[in-house]
Amino acid sequence: MDSHEIINLEQKNLTIPIRNVRQDIPKYFAKEYIKEKLKEIKDNEERMFITFLWMSGVRVTEAISITRKDLNNQQNILTIKWLKSRKWNDRNIPLHPILSQLLAIYTGGMPLNSKVFNFTRQRAWQITKKCFNTNPHTFRHSFAVNYLREGGNIVNLYRLLGHSKIQTTMEYLKIVPTDLAKELETINF
Repeated sequence: MDSHEIINLEQKNLTIPIRNVRQDIPKYFAKEYIKEKLKEIKDNEERMFITFLWMSGVRVTEAISITRKDLNNQQNILTIKWLKSRKWNDRNIPLHPILSQLLAIYTGGMPLNSKVFNFTRQRAWQITKKCFNTNPHTFRHSFAVNYLREGGNIVNLYRLLGHSKIQTTMEYLKIVPTDLAKELETINF
């Protein structure tokens, strides 16, 4: 073969959108399973951390970055801060009243600047592996699926999860198909 010879390789269709590549459905736990497993966890810090992940839907990095001053228990609001492109961003999300009350009790004696969960990302993974044999992100998926199953709105879920694109949030509709007939009944013609 001559070194100047051109070889045609297999043709590729470059027009296929990248988002069609991922076909797997996110792993999640049913609400009843999480409730039962939480009862078995003896360590209060571990149980509170998993409860927080499950009931807030935040990312693990966001969870371990939260300080006591980020919690507004009177208004049930949590301020989440993250660094992106050397710029701090934040979003405020509502907390379920039960979670807000649990956090108020859990953080009661903590100074304002102290972290609510004072451990590393690796430790967070160890806790979820030990207690549920999974990773922390599974609780984010579980939150989203439960939110939709309980009648939550996809646009509000998009805001709660802090996704940059609503298409990411809409992936959960593969798991929880919307009941179009039920929704159609509410429309007046």
